[in-house]
Amino acid sequence: MSAPHVRPARPEDLGALTALLSDALPGEHFSQELLREKLFPDAWPPGKDGTVLLAEQDGQVIGMQQGVHARDKGWLGLMAVAASARRRGIARGLAQQVIDAWPETVSEIEVLAIPGNYFYPGLDPRLTGALCFVEALGFERFRDCVNLVAGLEHPFPTDAEETRLAAAGVRVRRATPDDDDLLVRFFDAQFGADWLYEARLAFANPQPCLHLALRDGELLGFSAHSTQNRAWGFFGPMGTAPAARGLGIGRVLLWHCLNDLRAEGHRSAVIPWVGPISFYHLAVGAVVERVFWRYRRDRVRKKADH
Repeated sequence: MSAPHVRPARPEDLGALTALLSDALPGEHFSQELLREKLFPDAWPPGKDGTVLLAEQDGQVIGMQQGVHARDKGWLGLMAVAASARRRGIARGLAQQVIDAWPETVSEIEVLAIPGNYFYPGLDPRLTGALCFVEALGFERFRDCVNLVAGLEHPFPTDAEETRLAAAGVRVRRATPDDDDLLVRFFDAQFGADWLYEARLAFANPQPCLHLALRDGELLGFSAHSTQNRAWGFFGPMGTAPAARGLGIGRVLLWHCLNDLRAEGHRSAVIPWVGPISFYHLAVGAVVERVFWRYRRDRVRKKADH
C-alpha cells in the first residue's frame, strides 16, 4: 500500500468527493451540483478565497478538507476521511496544510459557518467524531445557532397585509436586475458585502428569488430564497432597515419567498442560521430542526493546547 498523496482538488474530482462525503455523513444529501456550489463556486464572496485539499491512496480519494480565508480570518469547511483510513492522522494533516497555506495575516480560524457560501452554519454536535476532532485541534465552542423548518402545506395570503402596507406608502414587489444600484446602496448602508453577494445570487435562478419593500424609491427591506443549497428549499437572507422595523414588512417578504418555494414543489422550507426564532415561529409556524455549535480558535495555538 502506497503512502497517501495530498493535492488540490479539481472540479473533475466531484464524483469522488460526493461519494466520500456521502459515506462519511450518511444523514446528509450530497450531489455533485451541490458540492460544486460549495467547493468550486464561480466566485467567492467579497474578499474571500477558497481551496480544497484531498488525500489519495492507491488511486482512491480517502480524505478531503475545504479551507476558505479572508484577510484576517480563516474557515475550515467541509471535511471527511474514509472510514477505512481514520485514526491515521490524515484529517489532522489536511487541516494543518490548509492552515499553513493561508497568509500570515489570518489570525483567527472558525469551523464551518463560511459567510456567503456554507453547508453548515456550525458543527452539528451529533457528529461526535468531528466534534472530538475539532476540540483536539484546540477549537473552543463559543456560540450556538439553529436551523428552522417551516411547512408549506398551504400558501400564505399576503393581500390584506400588502394593502395595509400600501396605505403607509410601502410597496412590495419582486426584484429585477435593474435594481442592482439600489441594492448596492442599501447593503452598503445596512448589511454589508456578504449579504449583497448572497442577494445577487437570487438572479441566477430562472425567476429572481428576491423580494423588495420600497417607499418613495427607497429600499426598506428584502428577502431572498434559493440563493444557495437550492435543493433544500433554502430561505434567506432577509433584512429590514432599522428605521422601518415594526411595520410588518419582514413578515410579508417572508411569505412571498415561502409561497415561491411552495410553487416550485417544496413541501417545507429550511430557514438557516436563525437569530429571531420567535419571529419565524409566529409568522409561519417554523420550528427548530437542527442545532449547531460554533467553534473557533486563534491561528497560533496556546501552549496549553500542545
